[in-house]
Amino acid sequence: MTGETHTIEELAARALGPYEDRPDVEGVARLVDDLITAGQALHTEVAGIPVSGQTQRAISALAEWSYFVTAGPLSGSDHANWNHARGLGRIARVLAAELAAYRAATG
Repeated sequence: MTGETHTIEELAARALGPYEDRPDVEGVARLVDDLITAGQALHTEVAGIPVSGQTQRAISALAEWSYFVTAGPLSGSDHANWNHARGLGRIARVLAAELAAYRAATG
């Protein structure tokens, strides 16, 4: 990440904040990089849950995350980059919730 540690929830909250609070172009790029870095670790953890312990929501979020990271924003516009960050934030929240639920269930 970019010099400081952020939790997925902090990153997602920044990405999903009001439009008028969005960062500048460079800030959005850093946010996307930070989300991908933190989200990839989360993705790996959720993917490591035994298939019998994965919910449909987890399976869908894993596939969606892979697609979003691979595809990137749909265009090079500032708006597309911001929407991409917001999508990553939403998926990261789902992955985090699924991992927390699995850990709670398995103790």
